Amino acid sequence: MSIIKKFLRYKNKDKIKTLFLIDILYMKDINAVYNFDNGDYIIKQLEELLKYTIKNKIKSIVKDSVFIDFVNTHVDVFGLTIYKDISQEDIEKIKDAIFYTIISHKFKLLDKKSFINIDVTIGCSKSADKKVKIYAEKALHNAKLNFVHFIYFDSKFYEEENSNENLLEILKYNIQEKLVEPYFQPIANAQTEEIVKYEALMRVFDKDNNMIMPYVFIQKSKKYRLYNNLMAILIEKVVSYINKYKINISINLDFHDILNPKIKDLLIEKIKNNNVGEYLTLEILESDKISNYSIVNEFIKEVKKYGVKIAIDDFGTGFSNYEYILNIDVDYIKIDGSLIKKIDQEIYLNLVKSIVLFCKQQNFEVVAEFVSDLKILRYIRSLGIEYAQGYYISKPKPIETIVGELNEKNS
Repeated sequence: MSIIKKFLRYKNKDKIKTLFLIDILYMKDINAVYNFDNGDYIIKQLEELLKYTIKNKIKSIVKDSVFIDFVNTHVDVFGLTIYKDISQEDIEKIKDAIFYTIISHKFKLLDKKSFINIDVTIGCSKSADKKVKIYAEKALHNAKLNFVHFIYFDSKFYEEENSNENLLEILKYNIQEKLVEPYFQPIANAQTEEIVKYEALMRVFDKDNNMIMPYVFIQKSKKYRLYNNLMAILIEKVVSYINKYKINISINLDFHDILNPKIKDLLIEKIKNNNVGEYLTLEILESDKISNYSIVNEFIKEVKKYGVKIAIDDFGTGFSNYEYILNIDVDYIKIDGSLIKKIDQEIYLNLVKSIVLFCKQQNFEVVAEFVSDLKILRYIRSLGIEYAQGYYISKPKPIETIVGELNEKNS
């Protein structure tokens, strides 16, 4: 380590640091298929990508002059420590820069003719104390357990003695003050890129107005039996925004939401009494948790009376049971992002093609999630997929931003 680097690390050692841990997925499989020499070569290329390309992208996001430390913590795990208290918004931007730069990069094999793509999982935390690495490792571990590519752990919530109490108080505060807000991610016509509707994503906030992301609070809110209250506020706000702005919005539901009489009855009551059905789409998560499709079907028949559209979310994972899908009244199929983000690989391209063909035969319209760049958008256009959603189209935004954009467009 250079003298300058040692000095900068020492100078900033007591300040809040933001640590990202990046773990290569299925490294053992890469070594087994392509041999250890190629595995080492891929690790070396990732190291170069992180040390130069990604570090420069982070600096452009943070903008201020900032010291970034790079370490190889394990053979296939890398750490980027940013010696700054990064905002939640910038953490999201940095996570995206790391993730999408890596998964879109073509890694060479030693023969110099062959290329492969790799996948990574990222854990992140920030803290002024030495436990920041422990928190980031917890985040990484939980991301891998839950098969998601990123989890952020806020040290304020995950110190053992305070985590449950702090998060519980924040959730109660959001319910009491009705701070729960839908953030809206646009869904565009894939051919024209014109925004046609928005997906409502739940967000809650602490008392300093810092956003708490869903992967931090959703499961905990269910454990604390507060999820119903959060969903009730979300539904009420979505309905009010539809009434006020006449925009098309979709809400996510899983099987347990449909089974839950409080959520189900509130949703139907709001749709019926506010006459918003024609503007509303309900996205039902397609997963192995759906144990009784007849219940789902009855719910769909009920809401369809009011003009509500139905989408099956994350299709291509879980059951992917085509027979059941044929027996329910579906308008849209949303193809899971884990397939779309790898659509430039032949096996995933063929799988997406088969789903699209099935949908066209049944007159289902198709939405592609995780459209993160122009290359992916061009793939889905070529397959005749009707709609695109992802960061290339837009990130989730608060209602004020959406309304401002609509006013600007119509002015």
